[in-house]
Amino acid sequence: MVVIDSFEELVDHLKHSFTYKSQGDNNTRVAGLLFALPNNFTKDEILVGIDYFHNRSGKTIDFFCIGYQPVANGTDHQVITKVNGDNWYFNSAIFNHLREQISQVTTWKYTGSVELVLFNSYLDEPNGKVVLDFSDALSIDLRKAKDEKLISSVGEVFEDVISIAEGITTDNPTKEMSLKLIANTGKKSLVSVLFNLLPKGIQDETKKIYLFGTTDYNK
Repeated sequence: MVVIDSFEELVDHLKHSFTYKSQGDNNTRVAGLLFALPNNFTKDEILVGIDYFHNRSGKTIDFFCIGYQPVANGTDHQVITKVNGDNWYFNSAIFNHLREQISQVTTWKYTGSVELVLFNSYLDEPNGKVVLDFSDALSIDLRKAKDEKLISSVGEVFEDVISIAEGITTDNPTKEMSLKLIANTGKKSLVSVLFNLLPKGIQDETKKIYLFGTTDYNK
């Protein structure tokens, strides 16, 4: 989980990742923006495992936990969680600032729920610039998916995303990730439908497949 204060820092960090983290044979990386206000759902489904997600993602994928910051020495900020032994708190001003910046450069709009936005980044080697591409982005409403029983836990989604990111082979990581998430869901769905041949059951399984589809958020 990466700490950033602005869109500019987001781009700078991804450039750092291209420079110092293994990319395999292509100059593409998938990254995730987590928009999650510190409510009970976030606490129970995300913050309880955030230290694991931070270390599990390693050099494979960067998750930017929007609005969450380390507690500076001598401050009295309320501790929300711990990452690598450091106390973190939630800064609503930074959360809102980054929400506005992402909304300005893309067509994505925050719903107020708990959302994970996955997108592609590319390194333009001739000039050393990083290009963010939201043309095949995944915006997963984690709270809605859990409420509708489309996922068993947020941790399961993070684990799937990280595992798939470790084996990305194309220059469009999010599209590849989407197809693999849908394929995994489809296998589970087929078994469920075979054992529950009811219209409602089929509707629910279809929702699971659409949950992981990509959307073009580029302006």
